[in-house]
Amino acid sequence: MKKLLKNIFTLSCMAFPILLTGCYTWWQGKVDMDNVTEQANLADFFYVAPVITSLDSPLQVLASQGLYKDTIKIRWTEVENATSYRIERAVMSSADALPDEGDFTVIKKYVYNNLYEDKILSNAGDSNEEYNNYYYYRVCAENIQKGYESSEYTDITSSSTCAKGWLLSPPQNVSAWKGKSTDTIRISWDFLEGARYYTILRSEKQKLGYEEVETIKGNKNYYDDELSDSEKGCEFYYKVYATLENGSSSEQSAWTLGYSLKEGAPAAPENVHVVDGCGQSTSAITIAWDNSISNQGGELTFNVFRTSSVDSSYTQIYSNLSDTYSQIDDKSSLKPGVFYYYYVQSVIEKDGEKSKSSFSESGPDSENPAVGFLLSPPSTYEITDADSEDCVIIRWLPAIGSEEPYNNSYTYNIYYDDTDKTVQGTTNILSFPPELSEDGYYQAEVTKHNFYKMSTSTLAGGVSLESARSSAFAPNPQAPTNVTASKTSGEEELISLSYNTNEVYPVKISWNLPANDIPYGYYVYRSTKKDSSFRKLNDDLSEVQTASDGSFYFIDQNETARAGTYYYYKVVSVNELGKGNKSNDPENDSENACRGYGAITREQWFREYNKTIMSSQAKLTLMHKANDMDKLGSETIKGNISGTLGYNAAIAGLGAKITMPYTNYCDFYIGDDAELGPYFTLNGNTDTSSNMSANGNMSGTVKCTGMYPGYAIYDNLEIKGGAAGGGYYIVQTYDLNNNTLLSAANVDWKVGEEH
Repeated sequence: MKKLLKNIFTLSCMAFPILLTGCYTWWQGKVDMDNVTEQANLADFFYVAPVITSLDSPLQVLASQGLYKDTIKIRWTEVENATSYRIERAVMSSADALPDEGDFTVIKKYVYNNLYEDKILSNAGDSNEEYNNYYYYRVCAENIQKGYESSEYTDITSSSTCAKGWLLSPPQNVSAWKGKSTDTIRISWDFLEGARYYTILRSEKQKLGYEEVETIKGNKNYYDDELSDSEKGCEFYYKVYATLENGSSSEQSAWTLGYSLKEGAPAAPENVHVVDGCGQSTSAITIAWDNSISNQGGELTFNVFRTSSVDSSYTQIYSNLSDTYSQIDDKSSLKPGVFYYYYVQSVIEKDGEKSKSSFSESGPDSENPAVGFLLSPPSTYEITDADSEDCVIIRWLPAIGSEEPYNNSYTYNIYYDDTDKTVQGTTNILSFPPELSEDGYYQAEVTKHNFYKMSTSTLAGGVSLESARSSAFAPNPQAPTNVTASKTSGEEELISLSYNTNEVYPVKISWNLPANDIPYGYYVYRSTKKDSSFRKLNDDLSEVQTASDGSFYFIDQNETARAGTYYYYKVVSVNELGKGNKSNDPENDSENACRGYGAITREQWFREYNKTIMSSQAKLTLMHKANDMDKLGSETIKGNISGTLGYNAAIAGLGAKITMPYTNYCDFYIGDDAELGPYFTLNGNTDTSSNMSANGNMSGTVKCTGMYPGYAIYDNLEIKGGAAGGGYYIVQTYDLNNNTLLSAANVDWKVGEEH
């Protein structure tokens, strides 16, 4: 503002020729404003270079897809003026499910280039569950040092973005012939996308000593291991790994057992089947077979192996069973919700040599698989609101065994507890499910409690049998009420905190309990938009504080908050299990209660206020005339939005007097959005008096309303050589209720001169 006023101060030269030369040289930019800083010319006063206040979002985020066994590499387009990037990740178990904003968590706050390696596995193995996950990434650009507003997060649904990544898994469903040939073992596996080569390894031991047998091209998914005479009839363990075009390799697959058949080997057991093991037990599966194999004059024994629907490797659960056996119980590490497939092998030892049969034809691909499963609780369930506040609706998919060909008849038990999330008690609501809905779910409306578990019941041999209980689940708490964000608040706890690089104080977000609920905790989110790009502010529930009146609050010490920017806050209630999806709705908050912004320092207040001063004076015409005498006179200009600015320049004694009254003057809306209202509205005077030496002082007070109410007093600003050259302003600010925010204090005259 002082540079603009410099034009006005030189009017004192008009009546005195001795001063005209000095005025002329000033117009050429040869007179120091403060005898220290750089020279200025007229162009400086009316051209304001574009000021960077926020950063663009990265246009692309590209995540590696099945390229590395333990890492997902992410890269994105660089953003001009960004000094770091913030990365968030969401983990999904389905390839088709898109994450919500609440699914994202911060994995790295400060990344200083546009590449990041997300180490998913520290020790990759053959069956890590992470191989089945899909990882979504979103990135925002930041420049905290300069206080630029952080960018929005990249849009994971954009056609230019490939934000979903996954790991390179080992080859799946690796199997080997078990006695199908006398001289060959075929090892096969599922094709792995992008594989250039497959490498096959073999060992005589299950866990040690694997050596490379062969490497084949990626267009084949099997290898025939031709055996020497000494290897025939021997058991071998095989593993496979893939190598991609980029040179990276997968982890080795789970081992699989293979062997060739010796001549004279016994026949494989027939009619291998599961006895009452399809949902008729909670702890064991019974396997039976026909024991009618000749021992050929030797000792006949049996080995029993198992695979499953979640693990294709073979587990030997029994060995050297005598020929008196034709049935056994499997109780070894069985899990609910899993299909188990069984194989039986005959072994004859004669004259010190063992001869083994092939595996029984009882696997998942056989006509009559020997398959079993435990009575299991539902593995998929969800909980939603009911019409009554005292009830909830529990939805679940049928437990394993409900489908064909088993068609087991089940009822379901819903247990509840209000204090113990392990739900060990026996209180339950027995639910006889109605017919399946079109989406394949059962549904029951039950009384609302804090924690639930489910189990499955059936009749087995006329006896009622109940499965183990599911993992605990809980209702999603109701949204908090009265979510309010402070707006240039003068609360002592905020003003006592440090302001950020942009001289903006923190924002306080307050809320109350839901009307009929008590959440375990809350997560707080912030965005510059009402409807999207919300960022989680607290990973720790303990960061939320409880006020003396029982309400809750969170202090947002936003590192990049800028003056003139509104922020929208969303508070999500969560249960003791850390789950929740209900929050206030910023998009439909008609009172804008959850919209907030922090107070600003006196110096930053003056800079923001001065933008309207500079804009208004640039519109005046008389003060910018080339001829000094033409500067005398009066004019009035209008604000872009409202009000007027007057200008009157006249000779007064041995100097000049310029008066400039503001009346309801406003040039800018908050965020250039008319719906947000005026930014600064000015009322008052900025007057100047100078003598024949172009020295003098300013006077007057301008009161401001709008986003940051306050006033500026000019009475202590000094004019030297026709320019502001010393002194200070007095600035006081208020909150929106006209309470003093920052009491009157001096602001140096150089504030607002910064470029």
